[in-house]
Amino acid sequence: MSRILVIDDDEAVRESMTRMLRGAGYTVETAPTGEEGVAAAKGNVFDVILSDMRMPGISGLDVLKRLREIRVDSAFIVMTGFGTVDTAVEAMKLGAVDFVQKPFFRDELLLRVRSVAERRQLSRQVDLLQKQMRGNSTLDALVGDSDAMERVRELIVRAAAAPGTVLITGETGTGKELAARAVHASSPRAARPFVALNCAALTDTLLENELFGHARGAFTGAAAARAGLIEHASTGTLFLDEIGTMAAGVQAKLLRALEAGEVRRIGENDARHVDVRFVAATNADLQTSVESGAFRSDLFYRLNVHRIHLPPLRERPGDVERLLDFFLEKYGAASGVTAISDAARALLVRYEYPGNVRQLEHVVQRAVAVARGNTLEVADLPEELSAARGPDPHSAAADGSVAAARERAEREMIVATLARNQGELGATARELQVSRTTLWRLMKKHQI
Repeated sequence: MSRILVIDDDEAVRESMTRMLRGAGYTVETAPTGEEGVAAAKGNVFDVILSDMRMPGISGLDVLKRLREIRVDSAFIVMTGFGTVDTAVEAMKLGAVDFVQKPFFRDELLLRVRSVAERRQLSRQVDLLQKQMRGNSTLDALVGDSDAMERVRELIVRAAAAPGTVLITGETGTGKELAARAVHASSPRAARPFVALNCAALTDTLLENELFGHARGAFTGAAAARAGLIEHASTGTLFLDEIGTMAAGVQAKLLRALEAGEVRRIGENDARHVDVRFVAATNADLQTSVESGAFRSDLFYRLNVHRIHLPPLRERPGDVERLLDFFLEKYGAASGVTAISDAARALLVRYEYPGNVRQLEHVVQRAVAVARGNTLEVADLPEELSAARGPDPHSAAADGSVAAARERAEREMIVATLARNQGELGATARELQVSRTTLWRLMKKHQI
């Protein structure tokens, strides 16, 4: 059912309209000022906004202007008193879809709201059909002809058509977010928001605030109320990447949102209803985390309704050539690089890619950027791929000594960690538990 926002400074009007609209089956929220109305519309998804024209502070006309500036696409209905019809006409020119004149009858109000809401639903159905068509394109972006990738596409289609949460597992760089977007784009929620959040990128406190939002004055600096990403994703899909890093306290609140379909902003007592499909992803073994007590078992079982595992690239080597051609076309077209030499292709196919598809994509992108002709050559490829041809028999590291093995292992660890962190030195240094200066020296030592 459609969600309605009523903006009016008259408390009696707000209460009356809330009773009427809720009685007709709509979900209703209210705001007593234009400023609070704009904040509510910015932080939530409403199908229809009903706003009075004359209010203290900013007027209904100003509310409409601000909403259009921040690209809120809710249908806007003006409520106007006697003698302000000209202003209502001006609002219609700015994008309002209808107006009602106060005092209005119940049936008249419901008729206008129903008409606007039905047009919105029809428009969204058209958008849904278009996005479902684009959903097929999203599936096509999961490049590969291997049996493993065919199985992944089959699971995505099944999960998209059915209700319930989705848990996507796989190593870093295997395309978990792409799979999540494919689930959303192929689902009945395709016309609604897709919101993504990397749980590992935020501290526990910031993560809770991002997910659940906060009330005005909830903490120092909270000058205005703010909706969390769960509310932003209402009626759509929320993708939580690296969910295995989530702290226990946030896990408990997320479980409540999953079980009850409601969230409580930080500093508020009242819960807000949300309709969100959760898709989570992790490169960790959550079952092991459950057994060790690091991850809640009840949350794990809640998330693990539909399970999609993305295989590492080394387990589907037959897909590497398809991916090579895909990324060459993607990045090479603009610069005229259209081919790969046989020697370079042999190296690219032979390499195991610890960073998976993401690493392969970055390798091709980098090689295209430095290529001196329209064909990628061995000289254009990173050092780690050239090393895949085999050790130099004259190199000290080619012998079978413990020292040589240690050197090779150290280099491989640095390369793999760089790939997992997309080449970001700070994150790589933290994972390796060394300083940035030490990392730089090790990279220079191993010619990375």
